[in-house]
Amino acid sequence: MENLVAISQGFGLAVACGLAAVLPLGVLAAAALLGWLPGSIAVAAETPVLIAGWVIGVCEAAARAILPIPLRIATSALGGAVACEFALGSTLPFVGLILGSVIAAGTAWATTRLVDRAISSGGPRWGVTALVAGASVVVAALAIIPVVGLILVGIVIWIGMRSRNDDQGRYAGLRVLR
Repeated sequence: MENLVAISQGFGLAVACGLAAVLPLGVLAAAALLGWLPGSIAVAAETPVLIAGWVIGVCEAAARAILPIPLRIATSALGGAVACEFALGSTLPFVGLILGSVIAAGTAWATTRLVDRAISSGGPRWGVTALVAGASVVVAALAIIPVVGLILVGIVIWIGMRSRNDDQGRYAGLRVLR
């Protein structure tokens, strides 16, 4: 049961890193300090990790508004790998690096499309970025609850599939006339 809880928490934190790459590490460190992450590695519960997670996380979340899409996805993949490994590294060493990066990159791909659509339709860039950063903290807090992380992964898969279907249907009526 403890393995399932650690996997769920790691996957949920990787989803949160898909929204803002480093900010969920502050939530992770706070939860590890409180003893709420049963599979975490010891370094996750250190005070410098907590401080760095929040300070670097706020800076990265603000810079995310102007970063190009490939860089957003890459930083999310890196943050997801670190978060997932910190959360379940004691239970399943090195598995979190691979799975966390894949989950976070997929989440970043799906949510970047939504965020860019919101901005292109008239939403203020910094306001949308602030909402996404706040959502990453909320998702990271929810990911600490056992089994919720697995549900979050399912939600991201659904959003990604729906986003892909929207793109395929958008240009379906256009034909090249000769």
